[in-house]
Amino acid sequence: MSRLLNTAAAVTLSSTMFLAGCQQDSQNKVLREMPASRTLSYNQIVYVENDGRCDAGQMIKITGGKKSRGIPRKHECVSRPQY
Repeated sequence: MSRLLNTAAAVTLSSTMFLAGCQQDSQNKVLREMPASRTLSYNQIVYVENDGRCDAGQMIKITGGKKSRGIPRKHECVSRPQY
């Protein structure tokens, strides 16, 4: 019986750690300045603090492109995301 409980505890712990890692990876990143060229994965989303390009209270949302296929990054002004 204790072996079964140990196995169940190990499965629960590893599942919790896996889900915590997934949740952390899915959170959007907020950067202080524009990321360098070719540093974002295709469709990766990051937010950049407003550097004057957007209205007050907004941030710049950047979606990674794919230069090898001629797909540029997308830049748009959005309201500050709620976490």
